[in-house]
Amino acid sequence: MKDYYGVLGLTRGAGEREIKAAYRKLAKQYHPDVVKGDKKKEARMYEIQEAYGCLGDMKQREQYDQRLEEQGEKGKQTERKQTERKQRGMPGEKAGPMPDMDAFERFFGFQAGKGMETYHPKGDKGKKTEGAVNAEELFASFFGKIGR
Repeated sequence: MKDYYGVLGLTRGAGEREIKAAYRKLAKQYHPDVVKGDKKKEARMYEIQEAYGCLGDMKQREQYDQRLEEQGEKGKQTERKQTERKQRGMPGEKAGPMPDMDAFERFFGFQAGKGMETYHPKGDKGKKTEGAVNAEELFASFFGKIGR
C-alpha cells in the first residue's frame, strides 16, 4: 500500500490545513505546466493527486488510516514469526508457514531438533500417527502439492 503521508511529506498526525498546504506546495512544483513534458515529474504529480484525494477527504482518510493500522499489525506478526524462525536457525526472510512435520517425524522416528529424547516417547504427548509414510505425502507436506 502506498504511503500517502510520505508522498505529501507529512506525518500521520497531520491536520487538514497541513495536508492542504503540502498538496498546494507540491502541486505548484510538479504541475504539468511547470514540468513541461518531464514524464517522471508528471507521474509524481499523479501520485500527489492520488495522495491528496485520499487524505483530503476525511472519510477516505479514516479508512486509509485503518488499513495502515491493520497492515502494521500484520507486519508486526510477520516480524515476530521471522524472529522466531531466526532463533530456531531457520533461513528465509519471507518464508511461508511452517511445514507439517508429522510425516517427517513418522518417517525418521523422531522430532527434528529434539535429538534422542524423541525416540522413546513418554505419555500421550509423543504419540503420532502410526503406519508407513507415503513418499508423495511426505514431500507434499514440505513443498506443497505439485500439479501434474
